[in-house]
Amino acid sequence: MIRRIWEPIFMGRQLALWLILGALTGALVGVVVTYFLKLLFWSIAVTAAWPFWAIAIALPLGGLITGLLIHYGAPSAAGHGTEAVIRAVHRESGRINWKVAPIKALATVTTIAPGGSAGKEGPSAQIGAAVASALADLFRFSPEQRKKIVICGIGAGFAAVFGTPVAGAILGIEVLAVGDLWYEMLLPSFAASVMSYEVSRGLGLTWFYPRTAAALPFSLSLFGRLIILGIAAGLVAYLLVLLMDGLHHQMQALETKRHWWMPWFPFLSGIMLVILLGVTNRQYGGLSLSLLSHALEGHGVPTFAFAFKLLTVAITLGFGMSGGIITPLFVIGATFGSMAAIPLHLPLAVGAELGMIAVTAAGANAPIALIIMGMELFGSRLAPDFLIVAIPAFIMIGNHSVYPSQQVRLQKSPWVPIPLGKALEDAPEAPLPLPWTRTKSQQHPEPSEHDVS
Repeated sequence: MIRRIWEPIFMGRQLALWLILGALTGALVGVVVTYFLKLLFWSIAVTAAWPFWAIAIALPLGGLITGLLIHYGAPSAAGHGTEAVIRAVHRESGRINWKVAPIKALATVTTIAPGGSAGKEGPSAQIGAAVASALADLFRFSPEQRKKIVICGIGAGFAAVFGTPVAGAILGIEVLAVGDLWYEMLLPSFAASVMSYEVSRGLGLTWFYPRTAAALPFSLSLFGRLIILGIAAGLVAYLLVLLMDGLHHQMQALETKRHWWMPWFPFLSGIMLVILLGVTNRQYGGLSLSLLSHALEGHGVPTFAFAFKLLTVAITLGFGMSGGIITPLFVIGATFGSMAAIPLHLPLAVGAELGMIAVTAAGANAPIALIIMGMELFGSRLAPDFLIVAIPAFIMIGNHSVYPSQQVRLQKSPWVPIPLGKALEDAPEAPLPLPWTRTKSQQHPEPSEHDVS
């Protein structure tokens, strides 16, 4: 009886503690991320007026500066920052070097401003996590408490950069593991995301996503077409992962076997991007927000715009330049969806919105967060359609992700087995069994001790 009387008091204490800690973390992250984004947008505005010959010089030079900053300042700032944060949460209890935040911010500016094809959310999440880790040092948190507050920092970074407090909170948790949500972290992460969103909005940050698509009347024909779109979107995300992994492994092989100096790789990436952008169009470099808006407004895009953007992203991030991956997934998905809308007999704006959500849900292995993000960005009228395209895309990418440090908590298919409880990058690739040769353990995999967060 005494326990029953006091239990709500202690639960309320836990609730209040993490509401306060989450809100404090979110406020700090909101300030830091807002000024990082303002610096990034200012630098992009400056270089937008440059002629292409100036970009042809600045892009390799920016790559070299990026490589130097990362190599001598903070090696964990390489690539799309969320990946490094996921690895830190799983392997270091969220401990992040304080130098990561300023170096990641500068390296991202020197990547994206000249035309490197990357996003702004990965650096924002990594900066948010670094701020949260510094806060944990200040308060002398235990490893478990540090991990929790760093997750708050991740969600706060996503919320500030996208303007989606609910989806940002869930995305910061869902990207940690495939097929699992850390329910204990939903409230503190949400408190951090809401505070970060409000602070960044109060400091003048704005977000705009066109809402031109109308609701679609449901039918079996529509259901089938959306399933096809989801499958195709998953395969597009899979292609991006394969290209990025291939380039990254090639870079590692040259660095270890041929002893190449690491800063040369971003420099070479800049040269390759200059050639590619010169042959195609400058709109495929940088954030490509104009291309994204054009697709979401239903104006149509060049037929293979998604392929050109996919290639520039793989070259940028696969060779060690700095930036995020979610915004590129947005652009790839929206342009692919706009193209696929024509044969699938969908409105162009609807195809772009659904493609954006599906490709990102697959690439990040985060279907729940992306379905909610679709509703936050575009309204709830397409909520069932977001679900129909996101789940097949999530399944089709299989045991792959733009975040290879994600832990595996879900066996997507017994025909493609993978050990539970390990990171995707650490899990050995088992030979694919034929359906009629499956063993009992493959038909019904036993949960591992890590299968519950």
